[in-house]
Amino acid sequence: MKHYLAAALLCVSQSIAAQSYDSIIGDSLSLGVPNDHWFSVRGSEIAYLIDGDEGTVQGTLTLSMFSPALEPHLAAGRIYSYGSFYTRTFYGDRTDVVLIFDLDSALPIKEIEIPPKSAGIGHSGMIGLIEDRFIGVWNITPAMSVSVVDTADERFVGEISTPGCAGVYPVDAGFIMACGDGRVQYVRLDSVGEEVDRLRSEVFFSVTDDPVFDYAVPTPEGWMFMSLEGHVYEVAVKDGAVNVSEPWSINPADEEDAADINGVPIDPDDNWRISGRQAFAYNAEANLLVTLMHEGGGQETFEDPGTQVWAFSTKTQRRAYVLELDEETKGVSVELTADEEPLLIIAPAKGGELLIHDGVSSRLLRTMPEIKANLVQRLE
Repeated sequence: MKHYLAAALLCVSQSIAAQSYDSIIGDSLSLGVPNDHWFSVRGSEIAYLIDGDEGTVQGTLTLSMFSPALEPHLAAGRIYSYGSFYTRTFYGDRTDVVLIFDLDSALPIKEIEIPPKSAGIGHSGMIGLIEDRFIGVWNITPAMSVSVVDTADERFVGEISTPGCAGVYPVDAGFIMACGDGRVQYVRLDSVGEEVDRLRSEVFFSVTDDPVFDYAVPTPEGWMFMSLEGHVYEVAVKDGAVNVSEPWSINPADEEDAADINGVPIDPDDNWRISGRQAFAYNAEANLLVTLMHEGGGQETFEDPGTQVWAFSTKTQRRAYVLELDEETKGVSVELTADEEPLLIIAPAKGGELLIHDGVSSRLLRTMPEIKANLVQRLE
């Protein structure tokens, strides 16, 4: 009897092994081609790739516990990230790597080791893709630097010292960083990924009075920075100089300007402050800037969840609408897709339903339950 049972089990196991896995949902499937309304959401060690029109998860990427963000490169069929791994999960010998995922399958296909210094904190500005070839990873030990990886040759190029400066925001052949002396700096790379030049802007903010977030969002010419008091700056590199625009404020002090597009007054005496871990987003096609806001407190409350979303026309520099968030939906992260009809995605502070709105009208389109989201990013 034992022999017959063993033979039967062997036949069953061989039959299962020979079957195709068409019914399995997950790594064995092709993701297809993402459109403008796809985005990624990171929660813990998982990044979810989401179709915002359908409200469905199309794939998942397994990251490290210390991976702050993704860097998509759709033209190459890749998604990059980085992470730190310990031999005993939470402690032991540490190895830092740039992770390379295949876009079609969402599977990891390569790791490139970098110095064990990467910042496992923060947001999408901790990693940047420069000239579609070089990955920059921001380090803090607490000394600040950037590790550069050549994705074409799949090798670590070297480490660039950047004392007092944070972020990796690609522009042309280099990247911009926000610095503690009230400036931004631009580091230019050569054809093999090594530093060849460094430029600095004039001082335009005070790190003690009104610092800018080290988080920035892309514009057609460069990057948009915001200060904790709500001043908006655009930074671009042109003709061998780092140029910073004259600021405008989302909290106008002049009563003459203190009304939105619809004539609704904005009281300059109200204490509304920018909120959240990923506090603002910008869409150049729709000339739309959105910010998470909360009422009360000082600059130290900048990471408090937002109870409202304010939307602004960057053409008129006036508020377009206010979206109220209740106790269950108050937000910690906000993002806009990059197309002419953008989606507005809000990640709630309590890990509840992910909210997907029409970015122009603010109309709620759909929600996605059971998505724990710390960071929302465009998939472009």
